[in-house]
Amino acid sequence: MRLDDRARTAAEGIRRAVETPDTADPFYRYERGKRRNQRIGAGLLAAALAIAGTYLVVRAFEHPRKPVPAGPARPSGLILYGDYVAGRGQLHLFTVRADGSGERDLSIVTSCAQWLPDGSKILISNDAAFKAEGVPLRPATIDPDGGGLQRLDGASNRNLNLGCGDASPDGARLVLEGFNENEPGLNGIYVVRASDGGGLVRLTRNPYNTGDGYPQYSPDGTTVAFMRTKPGVNPDGAGAVFVVNADGTGLRRITPWGAAFLGQSWSPDGQWILFQRPYGRLYVVHPDGTSLHEIPVRLPVGSGAISPAWSPDGQWIVFSLERNAQADIFVVRADGSGLRQVTDAPGVETYPDWRPRG
Repeated sequence: MRLDDRARTAAEGIRRAVETPDTADPFYRYERGKRRNQRIGAGLLAAALAIAGTYLVVRAFEHPRKPVPAGPARPSGLILYGDYVAGRGQLHLFTVRADGSGERDLSIVTSCAQWLPDGSKILISNDAAFKAEGVPLRPATIDPDGGGLQRLDGASNRNLNLGCGDASPDGARLVLEGFNENEPGLNGIYVVRASDGGGLVRLTRNPYNTGDGYPQYSPDGTTVAFMRTKPGVNPDGAGAVFVVNADGTGLRRITPWGAAFLGQSWSPDGQWILFQRPYGRLYVVHPDGTSLHEIPVRLPVGSGAISPAWSPDGQWIVFSLERNAQADIFVVRADGSGLRQVTDAPGVETYPDWRPRG
């Protein structure tokens, strides 16, 4: 099902309200190509929400589950998130405590960011070098205050861009989405050394010449979850969650096609994979594809939950709640209760990640 006229009108209203990008800019072309594999901005989700009431959800694969026990009364820790940069598809990075205090501007703009497993640094895509120097996209790390940028550009294939991804639990490897807009045969998931970005190894090849995106290591480092897209999947921008062994074997799809938007997260015990289902609903599934079910979060009317992630103790979920072309960071217990607002800003705060306990 594609967006109807009402949804298209809603999306256009948001697009007119933001800066129009320069389509001749090579960085914009990269973002357009990369985000067609559903790194969703405000306009697309708002359009989706406009037709959410008429969208027919297929529940043939779903199984009701009892709620998990409620977590602690108050969440704690530090949350990394991005303020969406209008017209560019990038994120201006901030951190904030889970209780909403202590917000800090990291003065970094990037496409994606998340904590390393020990919480000592933040993994980002080095968009600034890609744009300013014309080099292939590569990862980098920064300190929690935004300083100390270390480029990880050791991969030798200069035709391959390496974007968003994750670090292995032992911190030795990075798993990243690889792509080239002009050579789609390169699209897939890759692994490099975390020390310098070298030692490139390919894990997947996308057979549809679309995208394999946002790979995430399981807590034991043996498995990688990612989202794959293919032509003809509805709704627009959706795909399916896949898992693959860390050595590239055992590829398997664990959700129906069209059941997921980009951005999945492993529970700390490795038993669940959390993701966003169209439109703006939070779901979990076991890594073997069983027990797919919705987390019953009671959201405000006309809003949607996007880009979810687990807390380090597995008792809470952090996500971006979007409504009226604005989004803020919220947390909720893993059973869907105890919804709390963390940020309150006029922009689009999204892609949160909870700092691991160090």
